[in-house]
Amino acid sequence: MGELPTRRRDFLRQAGLGALGACLPAGIAGARVRGDTLHIRAIVGFKTLDPPMMVSGQEGLVAKAIYSNLLRFKPGRSWDWELDAAEHFEQVDETHFAFRLRPGLMFSHGFGEITADDVKFSLERAIAPALAAPNANDMGTFSHVEVEGRYSGTLVLKSPYAAFIPIGLCAVTGTILSRKAMESVGGRFIMQPPCSSGPYRFARWRAQRRLVLERNPDWTGEPAEFSEIHLYPLTDIKAAEFAYEAGELDCTQVAIETVEVFRRSMPQNSRLDVFDSLRYYWIGLNQEHPTLQDRRVRRAIQYAIDVEAVIKAAWFGLAEPATGIIAPGLIGHRAAADIPPRGDREMARRLLAEAGVELPLKLTLSCRANPLELTAAQVVQWSLAKVGIEIELDPQDNATLITMGMESAGERWRDLQMHLQSFSMLGDPYYATAWFVSKQVGIWNWERFRSAEFDRLHRQALAVSDPAVRDPLYQRMQHLMEDSGCYRFLAHGVEAMLSRRTIQPAYRADGYPLYRSFRRLDPPQG
Repeated sequence: MGELPTRRRDFLRQAGLGALGACLPAGIAGARVRGDTLHIRAIVGFKTLDPPMMVSGQEGLVAKAIYSNLLRFKPGRSWDWELDAAEHFEQVDETHFAFRLRPGLMFSHGFGEITADDVKFSLERAIAPALAAPNANDMGTFSHVEVEGRYSGTLVLKSPYAAFIPIGLCAVTGTILSRKAMESVGGRFIMQPPCSSGPYRFARWRAQRRLVLERNPDWTGEPAEFSEIHLYPLTDIKAAEFAYEAGELDCTQVAIETVEVFRRSMPQNSRLDVFDSLRYYWIGLNQEHPTLQDRRVRRAIQYAIDVEAVIKAAWFGLAEPATGIIAPGLIGHRAAADIPPRGDREMARRLLAEAGVELPLKLTLSCRANPLELTAAQVVQWSLAKVGIEIELDPQDNATLITMGMESAGERWRDLQMHLQSFSMLGDPYYATAWFVSKQVGIWNWERFRSAEFDRLHRQALAVSDPAVRDPLYQRMQHLMEDSGCYRFLAHGVEAMLSRRTIQPAYRADGYPLYRSFRRLDPPQG
């Protein structure tokens, strides 16, 4: 790996103080990385640090630094979990989980030791109807906590819930908060937690500018490595790359199209890590739109789309064709989709003819107005033109697109024909299929896909813990989605992370940074 050409490095140093200052949050340009402060890009801004109320993955990453859970995901490329605040955790049977906390773990700001009563308060608060938490469903069939001592208790489910550990306990909804601290602020807060239970704590925040975490002096676990972590909400990934190259960030996500550029000419003393993401991308078709009610038309669209061409153009060949919504390495991943990645134009033309479609058929494809998804949409547009389907692209900002198929947003869903969408998920297939059950129609199920068999299999797969039993159920569910004609699976995402060699980064299996596990290293020699 070579260094950046000198001319480019000099330009970026100047740009970091000049042009970059105009597009980066105030306070980052010129704040050179030094000492034991870690500077990291956040993809979006922050709305709340109250775990059950979080809706952004970025907020969840902060939660993992300033709070504790009973369990947490291990850093690395698998979805294994390990003990966090718990020193012992055991599944007693299908609906009971026993735990014992590590004694001496303290809340910050004088709120005392973490106890089993705090676990009870936190998990039961997450599902309380009065809170109306958007993440309450992550707790599945969780009922209550039976406290059996200062540090021990049993988590009780109403019925078996196979995703309870990865989705309920390791994710943000399983965060442990202090009962006393929450009562001191009336039971709710937005951005300033009354206390923390992790190695870092909230220090200060300026909306859309910077969130600062600082070392928690009351933390008695493994010491926090950095005195402060500065998180900068940069929605423009190219601006983040420039900021990194100008020396203003220690770690950032980079755009897919930049991966090969950096591999050929790596910034000085840097490393690039590329991860297969669990995020899944697909083309969705609203089967209740008059133009798309005939399944043969929807199937023709599926067969006409060349997924291999989409991946080559939008992901620069770094991704693999998706076989469904469940990524490789997870229970339920399919070896192959029903429709070949390159499609079948002759089959598409035959289906259109059988449906009596008069060509050209004109449709609209809505997508996010970012380079990756616009490129993917343009290739889809090109593919469909080959069989006589003319696509008008409808690029939207994320805030608009994310509500286009929701009935709560008005009547726009009726006009929605096709959309390019992506969802993120965690390490259990339940988190993928949950959004496509019938009761999600008009909420997140914009294809308005309804299948009694799919709903039954979803419930069945969630009620058993044996992977050998769950695996074929999830495979069948993805077949039902594809067979409906409502979905053309595209790819699972790729996360590329650039970091300084003065730090040892730590990532979740999908490439998301785990701030609490970052470590400092001696500067490279020579």
